[in-house]
Amino acid sequence: MAYGGVIVSVSVPLRRASLLIAMERFVRNAFRLRGRASRSEYWWWILVNVVVLGIAQIGVPVLVAGETPQPTVALGPFGSLFYAHFAVFHWTQGAVPSNPVASFALLFAGLWMLATVIPGVTVAVRRLHDSNLSGWWALLAVVPPGAVVVLLLATRRPRAEGARFD
Repeated sequence: MAYGGVIVSVSVPLRRASLLIAMERFVRNAFRLRGRASRSEYWWWILVNVVVLGIAQIGVPVLVAGETPQPTVALGPFGSLFYAHFAVFHWTQGAVPSNPVASFALLFAGLWMLATVIPGVTVAVRRLHDSNLSGWWALLAVVPPGAVVVLLLATRRPRAEGARFD
């Protein structure tokens, strides 16, 4: 891949990646467990995930129908489907909206979560690789306090020794 005239390998993390470049690398490396992901690549993905789900699960249904059956957008180290223990947005729960626009937004949110579960895991594993940790550390998310640990590990600074995962 070329960024600003410089060719960068997909397995090497791109420091200070912009939102568009980080999301491009997220999609391009969706099924790659080898390699590394920079902090910006990982945290841009987390932000985009929260915004998309916040709009689709809460924003659109509340604006269109006045209520939402899914009142919480949760966050975890892999996105929002598995091991998501942190409530980011919350709204009072209502009935399933009969409005087709609100129903479509909720369907889109469900499809988004399914489509991004594997890429969310792989970017978390590559983020751990960048700080010279094995991807197996991501399994800590299986135990309830482990999701916090994995999110904290994702904030670690990059280490040169992480190149062994390229």
